[in-house]
Amino acid sequence: MPYGETEVKQTRKGFALRLMEWDQIKKVMELINNAYPTLTCATLCYFGNDYQNQLGALDCRECNPFMQ
Repeated sequence: MPYGETEVKQTRKGFALRLMEWDQIKKVMELINNAYPTLTCATLCYFGNDYQNQLGALDCRECNPFMQ
């Protein structure tokens, strides 16, 4: 909960999981990987050849959706 707020909201500080919650997430990830095997070989956009320089990184529509 952000400082001074009464409602739970997302913050930039991240989140914490209990051990039991982490185990549940791991089980769900197994189900997702089994249901969608193509996701297991997906790569992040910044591993591509377009990111060899700063202009290539700025042209990425995934990372900079509001750039024209």
